[in-house]
Amino acid sequence: MLHSQRKMEAVGGAEPAQARLARNWSDLPLDVLTLVFTKLGVVEVLMGAGLVCHSWLDTAKVPSLWQYLDMGRDNVVEVKRRSGGRDVIGAMVKEAVDRANGQLEVFLGEEFVDDDLLKYIGGRAPSLKVLHLTSCSNILNEGFVEAINKFPLLEELKLSACARIRGRATYEAVGKACQNLKRFEVGKRITLPCDFSIGHGGNSDCDEARGIATMRGLRSLKIYLSTLNNKALAAILDNCRHLENLDLLFCFNISVDAAMRAKYAGIKMVVCPDFHNKLSWARRLGPIFDALMATSAGLRAPPSSDQDNSGGAY
Repeated sequence: MLHSQRKMEAVGGAEPAQARLARNWSDLPLDVLTLVFTKLGVVEVLMGAGLVCHSWLDTAKVPSLWQYLDMGRDNVVEVKRRSGGRDVIGAMVKEAVDRANGQLEVFLGEEFVDDDLLKYIGGRAPSLKVLHLTSCSNILNEGFVEAINKFPLLEELKLSACARIRGRATYEAVGKACQNLKRFEVGKRITLPCDFSIGHGGNSDCDEARGIATMRGLRSLKIYLSTLNNKALAAILDNCRHLENLDLLFCFNISVDAAMRAKYAGIKMVVCPDFHNKLSWARRLGPIFDALMATSAGLRAPPSSDQDNSGGAY
């Protein structure tokens, strides 16, 4: 009987120990919880871990936790799966920006970002250093310029398939407002049928090059699916004297010869070669590229060797 009593006490004594162990999860030090939360994504913190208990909610409000805000495609899909609404995404971004308390340094956003949300970030993120916007068709030039003026510390800007953030004046505004800008990437969305305007000059892409040329502190520049020509490119290279890396993809008006490489020898260039060689190389990517080029209504033969390779007047 004594043995049974001791056994019951032993069993009974195990329950409080387990309970204490369970409660200790909420009693973890703030720095430990913060470290754990940094391993989670935005969605997991805002819609999961931060709702567990008061101490975890307090941890989820630590500003340093929100210096990096990635609302790229994977997180957007996850929010839609859980909530089913785009409005929730915008509300989550605003909450995260508020929790950063001015310490937000990196923001990656996709199609849900509009003028109002970008301006909201601009009014609350003076320390922003990296801004990536992808397929943000609801951001107009005016809203973008208003926001970009609030990011004086910006070092990296990526505008991918943002069709309504364009123009020389817009890029000049970036050059003026973001004196610390070191990396700039800009490109269009592939549409069918395509028109790469082979041999044409005087287009809007060439005019935009003069806007990019005002970003004088650039170290890295990437442009893709553009019709800028050699003279437009030279305007950039002559003004961006600190440029170290240049990546031009599917810019078929550009022809880089030995003389150009010698003139800008300090720049590592990854540039489309001549038109026929580019097609030969790109077709190795498979039938997708062949289908793309077959439906492109604007493709024409490249200029002959005795013509000016600059692609026309600039």
